[in-house]
Amino acid sequence: MATLRVNGRDLYYEDHGPKNAPAIVLSPLLFTNSSVYEPVIRMLADDFRVIVYDHRGFGKSAGPANTSIEESAKDVAALIENLDIGPCHFVGNCLGAFVGLQLAVDRSDLLKGCVLMGVSAEAEKEESLKQMEEFFANARKNGMKDSAEGFAQMWFGSSFRATKDPIQVTRRERWIHEVAKVKPENVELASQLVHHKDLSKDLSKITCDLLVMAGDEESPEAIESYKKLVKAVNGAEFKLIHHAGYALVIEQPEEVAENIRHFCSKVDRHVAYKSQHVSRDLGARAL
Repeated sequence: MATLRVNGRDLYYEDHGPKNAPAIVLSPLLFTNSSVYEPVIRMLADDFRVIVYDHRGFGKSAGPANTSIEESAKDVAALIENLDIGPCHFVGNCLGAFVGLQLAVDRSDLLKGCVLMGVSAEAEKEESLKQMEEFFANARKNGMKDSAEGFAQMWFGSSFRATKDPIQVTRRERWIHEVAKVKPENVELASQLVHHKDLSKDLSKITCDLLVMAGDEESPEAIESYKKLVKAVNGAEFKLIHHAGYALVIEQPEEVAENIRHFCSKVDRHVAYKSQHVSRDLGARAL
């Protein structure tokens, strides 16, 4: 557990697992902090170096919160460079996924693999933009205390909202409670998602491997937008997670972790294979 001076402010991060293992950076959801990844970290930290951080203005990172995805992506790029872990893997859900997509477009050189959950490359449509702005307007005055339940309706799929499983209920209630504590000044963090720019014409810049995961209880329109992103990126993969909505890391962390493990291990094997062949080719040329 430590802080790093990044772009003029202190960014909180945690560093788990063996230092010589392949590195994975985990980026939290909107209105959450690094602890949202606790179940995922437990499943990955034996085989990977797992680094999780808090977005500016949340958890233990200094504020104020960033107001653009580009700023948040620059924070992560600086984190990767300062820790000297690139090229590494990146995992993001919700806000973290938008940050990851921006990072993959701007700095694919820092990434081997990128796992994104709940991100579209296209800008929000006018109708959706209006609805989201109306939702957050009250929260900008009073914080999220009166809006947390409504936010949970957008976040969680029907299965998670209705579950009676004690572990799942604890997860659900914990994060609804955490969202309810968000203060008015930190609601502006939501503007990053509401007003994210259109990256659909920049996807050709992505050179790292990409996995997009989605919950099967999201709207057909949302799932279609994720598939459209996958089709636009050469070699990208798509995985549907059952009994989940938008907040996959909270709803199905075990299945998410297994898919991360499988994807990152496959990418690492491919990178190692290519490196061996390059070395052999260079050796043959030297002879």
